Amino acid sequence: MGSTSGIANADFFPRFGLTALLGRVSPELSSLSGGAADICALAVSFSGPIFSGGRLTSEYRAAIDIFDQAKYQYSQSALRAFREVSDALVASQKLSVVEEQQKRGVADPTDSVSIARRRYLGGLASYYEVLEAQRLLRSRAARTVGSERERLPLRKTPR
Repeated sequence: MGSTSGIANADFFPRFGLTALLGRVSPELSSLSGGAADICALAVSFSGPIFSGGRLTSEYRAAIDIFDQAKYQYSQSALRAFREVSDALVASQKLSVVEEQQKRGVADPTDSVSIARRRYLGGLASYYEVLEAQRLLRSRAARTVGSERERLPLRKTPR
């Protein structure tokens, strides 16, 4: 249990105290009192719970409840932190897969642009086909950049 419940448990038992004093009085003061210049005192104290009307038991139960509540709050905080880390890892993995697919998708239109250019230069296609291939390449490249931008907040280090 926690230290609070240990303190509350200790209240059930009696307490003993011992105080001692030993000293010497100055010579000027001993001449007034008739010669004895030593002072000594000893005190013993004892206190214990005789009748507390259930107060100690209630305090003990309250201390245990406070400890249990703190333990529960700690475990909930730890679980929340683990869930956040897990969510971030899953999101990072999913974004990696999407980025990889988009990078592969950018490679295809690059080939398409070079083929369209060769077809145009050979007189087999109009320039519109080259422009359309370039537009497709740029839109896929923009999507790839967008997914990389989404991934940036996941790369931040916690404070």
